[in-house]
Amino acid sequence: MQLPPQHSVQGLVKHYLILNQQTDQQQQYRMFSDGNPGMVFHLKNPLLQWNEGDLTPGLQPRSFVYGQLSRYNTISSSGALDMIVVVLEPHAIFSHFHIPADQLTDQRIPLIDLFGQEARDLEEQVLSALTIDVALNCIEKFLSKGEFLSNGLKGEIAEAMQVIYQHRGMINIDQLLQLVPITERQLERKFREVIGTTPKKFADTIKFQNLLKLFQQQPAHEKISALIYRSGYYDQAHLNNNFKRMTGLTPGHYKDARQLLAINLMTLY
Repeated sequence: MQLPPQHSVQGLVKHYLILNQQTDQQQQYRMFSDGNPGMVFHLKNPLLQWNEGDLTPGLQPRSFVYGQLSRYNTISSSGALDMIVVVLEPHAIFSHFHIPADQLTDQRIPLIDLFGQEARDLEEQVLSALTIDVALNCIEKFLSKGEFLSNGLKGEIAEAMQVIYQHRGMINIDQLLQLVPITERQLERKFREVIGTTPKKFADTIKFQNLLKLFQQQPAHEKISALIYRSGYYDQAHLNNNFKRMTGLTPGHYKDARQLLAINLMTLY
């Protein structure tokens, strides 16, 4: 379930995801980038997570902040899945938490390590909340504090992101530089600091997310190949290779998935 933020945290919070799956069996999930960092609160047992190439998993913290993802992850639950994901704006780590975003790329930092006792209190409030609404109110009260206030993203990076979104990620760096008054070197450096990734990788992620949204809208009988050119790919091989790189899966596997918990989080089996 996706819920919008209240006015007090707009510009910081993009939306909330309430993820719940009742099962008494071990379940594996695949998570990949949607272009946004976020915060996670496990209401039940934390998940085990494998990063790409890992031989052994690590236990996720009870609550944590995560940065941009440059690679897909596999996560596993030993039973019921019950969590709140606060999906942040792409620039929020830098503009509101005042941390260079590239320091958190592919990282999970316990909330307590970042914000101390206030984070510990928040975690206890969220875990003891009787309803999701009460839990979200606690989170929004925490994020509305003065230390997280920001005038939002401005300047060339804001302009570049707007252009990328307007083109649904289907724009190359040369075209972007023709529309934004900045050098390629400056764009690259500022994007890493503010967003946590390169402008090309961010555009690729937005293009890929656009493809996934088209998947959701596509009639079941229509072939994936019908979306190739609409989503900015050259041919079926280009789409397949990009899909494998982003998710570790084939387009058909994703489209036929029994349960999508979010556009970038799905049950593997």
